[in-house]
Amino acid sequence: MREDENTQAPQPDDAYHEQHQTQDFPAYEPPPPVAQHPGPPQWATAPVVARPRVREAAVLGVSIGMSLALVLGLPAAVVAWTPVGEWIGITQPDNATAAIAQAGQAGADAAEQAVDLREAAVFLHSNDAKGNEIVAFSRAQDGKLTEVGRFATGGLGSGTAEDNSNALVLGTAEGEASPIQNVDKAEFLFVPNGGDNTVSVMKINADGLELVSRVPSGGEKPVSLAVNRGLLYVLNSGEFDDRLILGPAEGLENCTTGHLPSVTGFKVSQDGQLSQIPGSTRLLTGEQNSGCAQVGFTPDGRTLVVTERIAGDATGEGGWAKGAIVTFPVRQDGTLGAAIVNIPTGNGPYSFSFAEDGTMVTTEQNGAFLNFQGGYAANYRVNPDSSLTPVGGSVANQGTDPCWIVISDQQVAFVASPFGGGQIGSYSINQDGTLTLLHAAATAADGRDHVNDGVPDGIFDLGLSRDSRYLYQLNGLDGGLYVFQVNANATLTLIEKHEVFNLRPFGMGGEGGPAGIATF
Repeated sequence: MREDENTQAPQPDDAYHEQHQTQDFPAYEPPPPVAQHPGPPQWATAPVVARPRVREAAVLGVSIGMSLALVLGLPAAVVAWTPVGEWIGITQPDNATAAIAQAGQAGADAAEQAVDLREAAVFLHSNDAKGNEIVAFSRAQDGKLTEVGRFATGGLGSGTAEDNSNALVLGTAEGEASPIQNVDKAEFLFVPNGGDNTVSVMKINADGLELVSRVPSGGEKPVSLAVNRGLLYVLNSGEFDDRLILGPAEGLENCTTGHLPSVTGFKVSQDGQLSQIPGSTRLLTGEQNSGCAQVGFTPDGRTLVVTERIAGDATGEGGWAKGAIVTFPVRQDGTLGAAIVNIPTGNGPYSFSFAEDGTMVTTEQNGAFLNFQGGYAANYRVNPDSSLTPVGGSVANQGTDPCWIVISDQQVAFVASPFGGGQIGSYSINQDGTLTLLHAAATAADGRDHVNDGVPDGIFDLGLSRDSRYLYQLNGLDGGLYVFQVNANATLTLIEKHEVFNLRPFGMGGEGGPAGIATF
């Protein structure tokens, strides 16, 4: 691809574009060409079979039920969650549901205490196209939650599930407390509004949230954010089409239509005001088929990392999309140096986080839900020049389409796989930086049986409490928030569930597709 082609993206229908503009901000202009753009990676220029920009419906027998519910918009009852089973003494589905409801009420009764969202809380991002909002929960000492309220971001969500991570960031102007944990203070929530191309900053008060600023995102459809050392960078997918489902047999890949995906930087003041940094916009690999998923800073703030699940239709082992991990040195003025395109060890890098020593751990979709139990995770060292060096190669986790990842203070990585029955796996991060799979299904009594682990399809974002004792999981199909206790052996015990979003039928009305969780 020539340099001048990298900014020539298809333009949207005029009527659609006018409908998605707001009265507050001018129409978005695509980013100008950037001299430092590296062009496509070498392996993307090799002759390969072109990969379509749409996801084909899964034909694997084990995923048929979930896939039909997804593409046909059937009620979430079609993919009703499996009972938690004998490992908590429940053998009948009705009993399991009743037990969780009873536990939730008991938790609410026991949690009557002074509410302070700045000390212990869970926040969910509705991504509602009719009016984006944050749902705030206070957290008791036993990990159980009480909803405090729902607070408008001032913007609009995209209204559909997004293939993204870091869609809600909690922390300060100096760093993130969640999802990437490098500060231990909760002052602000940073929220992308994918429906009107803005970013909101919300101040966290003891008993609620307060909108303090809202600015244009610097691109089309912001999907992921990162904060560190007084800087915020936003990943704009470039898409004008908000649909997830195109028809009964195909869905729309993210970051493949409209403008090319890009990142744009902002200065963050101590009171939560954002100001765009001139000259900070950068393209990624410059490929139209990007599959952009997450932006994030390394803990020291010296490198910005962006994952692309597809990246130019290049294919890896097994014929699955190879993808790319793009890194940028961060300059003193907040702008970025030349992009470095790093070849992943596996296929389809998606979400990432960092161990205590700075090692980066990524999930790898490896064919997504078309490759049953084919998921992986991989580790990388971040070099002084911002390039990446693989550590130990990709390690299988038996998950289908593994996406989100969080890392505990015990150096255990939990990985969420939404399809094929849904499961949460756990890895240990070893002293040499390599990974060891501990449990393929950490929510099962034996750590292995994903069929009877009590977790349904639709496992989306994950979050950990600040002490790593409790894990919180947002389900993108039933709209529920699942609460788990983290056990000493890195297994998980379900302790309650909250019905938060009305997603029935999925993708057809209701509150849209929630995208993002932040915990403290």
